[in-house]
Amino acid sequence: MTKRLCLALVLVLSSIACEPTAPPPGAGTAPPEGSATAGPAVGTSTVTVTGGVVQIVGAGNGTTDEFELPAGTAEMNVSTCPSNQVIPFVTLYDATDTKLGLIVEATFRVRNLAGGNYYLGVAANPDCVWTITLTPN
Repeated sequence: MTKRLCLALVLVLSSIACEPTAPPPGAGTAPPEGSATAGPAVGTSTVTVTGGVVQIVGAGNGTTDEFELPAGTAEMNVSTCPSNQVIPFVTLYDATDTKLGLIVEATFRVRNLAGGNYYLGVAANPDCVWTITLTPN
C-alpha cells in the first residue's frame, strides 16, 4: 500500500516539475471553465480488454486499474500526447506492487511476464490524453 502512496507522490511531483509555464506558440486558448471537453477527466483512466488485448485510455497522471496478462511477452504501444507530442512515462507494476520497469519508448516489448494481474503508473502533463495498448505475444 505504501508503494502506491509513493507512486502517487512521485507522479504529483513530476507533474509539477513538468508543467509548462506558458503554452507553446500557436496553442490557442483554453476552453472556458465548465465547458465540455473530449476525453477522460484528468487523473482517470479506463481499461478495456478485447480478445486478450488490453487498451487503457487516460488523462494526466494516474494509476490504472489492474488488468490481466498471460505469461510470456507483450507488445506495449504508448501514444504521444496531442498537446506536446511527447509520450508519458509509464511504470509497469505487478499485483504485489513490485515495480517491473519504466517505459519511456513509444513501442516496447515487455518480456518475462509471469502472468497474472498488473497495473500501470502514468506520469504526464494534465492536458495529455493518452492511450496505451498491450498485446500479448
